[in-house]
Amino acid sequence: MALLFCVATLLAACSSVDRQQARVCVAVATAVAPAGQKVSVQSVIPLEGVSHAVRVNYTVPDMHLPLYVDCAFSGGPLEMGRSEVIGVRGYSGALSERELLTLHRWFLGQDDAVSRAIAETDWRSPSIEVSSISLPKPIGFALQQILNILNLAALYAPLALAFALIYGLIRRIHMAFGQIAIIGGYGAIIGLVIVASMPSLGLAASVGIVLALAGGLAALWGWLVGRTVVQPLSSGPDRAFIIATIGLGIALSEMLRLTQGAREIWVQPILDTPIILTQGPFPVVITEMRLLVIVAALVIIPAVLALMRHSAFGRAWRAVADDGVMARLNGIDPAAITGLTLLLASALAAGGGAVLALSYGTISYSMGLMVGLKALLASLIGGAGSLLGAALGGLLIAMVEILWTAYFDSSSRDIVVLVLLTLLFLLRPNGLIGRGSAIEEGRAVRLF
Repeated sequence: MALLFCVATLLAACSSVDRQQARVCVAVATAVAPAGQKVSVQSVIPLEGVSHAVRVNYTVPDMHLPLYVDCAFSGGPLEMGRSEVIGVRGYSGALSERELLTLHRWFLGQDDAVSRAIAETDWRSPSIEVSSISLPKPIGFALQQILNILNLAALYAPLALAFALIYGLIRRIHMAFGQIAIIGGYGAIIGLVIVASMPSLGLAASVGIVLALAGGLAALWGWLVGRTVVQPLSSGPDRAFIIATIGLGIALSEMLRLTQGAREIWVQPILDTPIILTQGPFPVVITEMRLLVIVAALVIIPAVLALMRHSAFGRAWRAVADDGVMARLNGIDPAAITGLTLLLASALAAGGGAVLALSYGTISYSMGLMVGLKALLASLIGGAGSLLGAALGGLLIAMVEILWTAYFDSSSRDIVVLVLLTLLFLLRPNGLIGRGSAIEEGRAVRLF
């Protein structure tokens, strides 16, 4: 609870000025300032009494009086008009409609105009400084990599856990699982579009709608493919199941390509204000979105593990996983447990897809295969069917990728990761915490 309170406090502290709107308004200040004068930004503050508006206070060398420019935008952080300037007022008055149109046409509408204008000022982008502790460069660099590992693990670990939920129950490799995660990512994008078209609901409500739509859409598709493909084939030959789910994955990818387009979608950054955790030669920095992603993963993953260990559903899941026939004789419906498992696993996968879309800012119909393979590898690294092992496997893959990128050539990262995973499987065929019993080994041999 203390950690969540700190996160809420940090977000409240930085929500007064939208970072993207601040950047645009600083660029506008360079355009309306006295000709030929370099702008020195003093502060960027919200404009009192006006929604979605900021004021930039600045000075120029030849004028000793403080100057300002007010910028009004047509939307908030999760709305379509977040970066659209609809009104400008400066030290010489408000811009006319013709002047505002000229500003858009010949300045703001040009590629990289905002970035070039900001580079010509001495303005420092809005950030939150939560500590004055100064750390040596090696320690600061190492702490930054730890945060990067946790952020990437927040993508891999839920996917691996979701995969382990299905594999541990039916002992089949669901090759279309990555596409379910990508559907969740598209659900997050659709949620952004919906909240952008509605009156401002507030940041918390908007994020809740986005995540609910992502999870709901992925859970619905996960349940549908589970009822039509996964469950009917789960008791059949392993080869037929794998071939069917590969075909299903191709079909889902094509469905996404036809309905959402073949081009990769880039999402405008939200909650991207940097939070400076430490000072020094290498300051440790994390954005609001990445902090929320890490905290959400630290809450959700232990909650799912506790659910599976202590709840009636978890006990029923273990009973069906151990012996479906005996579970049925004891009054447990394996079909119902499988359906609920598919819903839960798909919702977890949607979380990974939403992280991919919102934290990394990109989503594409073709990402499903790689996402599914990463989930499969992470699950097998931890131990086939082991829920805790799957989460640890996701953390391990994230650690290897980030550390190799930080200290070595990033172009060879994937090769190194696969080589290390091969060595791990040679040394520990049953994964990090795999049971390795005769029955488990027999099932694993038949699967592969």
